Amino acid sequence: MRFQKDMTNLPIKAKFVEPENIHLTVTFLGNVDERDAELIKKRLDDSVKNVNKFHVKLEGLKIIPSESYIRVLGINVSGGTNIKDLIETVGKSIDGSYHETTKLTLCRVKNVVNKSALRDFIETNRNIKIGEFQVDNVALVKSVLTKRGPIYETIHRSFLK
Repeated sequence: MRFQKDMTNLPIKAKFVEPENIHLTVTFLGNVDERDAELIKKRLDDSVKNVNKFHVKLEGLKIIPSESYIRVLGINVSGGTNIKDLIETVGKSIDGSYHETTKLTLCRVKNVVNKSALRDFIETNRNIKIGEFQVDNVALVKSVLTKRGPIYETIHRSFLK
C-alpha cells in the first residue's frame, strides 16, 4: 500500500505491518485446538451462506487510542451496517471475541520522535481516501507468532452469496 510506504518517512519508531499481512479482523479466536477447527469451519460456512457480498471503503486515518497517545496508525474500513452485521454474525456463530471498530492496522507506534511533524501528517491525511473493495469471503487464518513477526496461513475460506 503506497500510503503505508509514505508513512515510513514519518518521525516515529514503529513496527510496520508487512503489506501481505494487512487484514481486517472479523473476530479473534485465540488459541484453538486443532480438533475444534472442523467445527469452526462448519459454523463459519453456515454463518455467511446467506450474507450478500458488499463493498467497503478504506478512508480516513485511524488513530488508537487517541491523538495524544498514539500506539496504532491505520485506515478506517467503512461498510455501513453490512460490515457490522458480518462481524457480529461471525463472532457470535464461532464464539470469537469481536468489536465493531473496523480498521486496517498499518503500524504499531513505539515512539514519536517529532510530535509536530506527526500532527501535520495526521491533519493532512485525516480524511484520506484509499479506495474500496468487495467483501466476498471470510477466511479462517492461523497465526503463528515468531520473533520476526506473525506468519499467517489461511486454512479455510467461507464465501458470501
